[in-house]
Amino acid sequence: MKPEINLALINAAQEIIGRFSPLIEDEYERSRLGSWGALVLISAMKFNDAASSLEKENEDIIHWLNPDRDDLKKMKEEGYVGDDKTFDQLEKNNQLLRHKINQKMVNLEIDKDKKALKEVYALMRSMHQRRKVSDFIGLLQQSES
Repeated sequence: MKPEINLALINAAQEIIGRFSPLIEDEYERSRLGSWGALVLISAMKFNDAASSLEKENEDIIHWLNPDRDDLKKMKEEGYVGDDKTFDQLEKNNQLLRHKINQKMVNLEIDKDKKALKEVYALMRSMHQRRKVSDFIGLLQQSES
C-alpha cells in the first residue's frame, strides 16, 4: 500500500479532530465531526493491513474448499488464485472465491451436511470479523486503486 495515503489520512484526522471540531459550537455536530475524524484515523491505521487480511481470507477459503490442497493447481489455472499480489488482484480473487464458497454452501444446505455447514459458517464469521472495522476503509481502498 502507498504510505503517502496513510500520512494524508493521519493529517486529515488531526485537522478534523484538532482544528475544525473545536470551532463548531453545536455539541452534537462537534461530536459527529470528531467521530468522522476518529474513523479517518482508524482507517489510516488499518489501511496497510487490508491487503494482508484479504490474502489471509483468500487462503482460509481455499483451505476450506480444498483441505488437502490437491486442487490448488487447478484453482490457479481457473484464476481463483494468482501470484499477482496487487490489492486489485487480491480483491478479484476474493470475489471469485466467495462466489465459489456460496455455491458450495447451497449444495451443503441441499445435502443437509450439518458438520460442513457449521465449518463454513465459522469461516464466514471470521471473514466478517476482518471486514467489520469500517465501511469507510473499503471506500478508501477503492479510491487508492
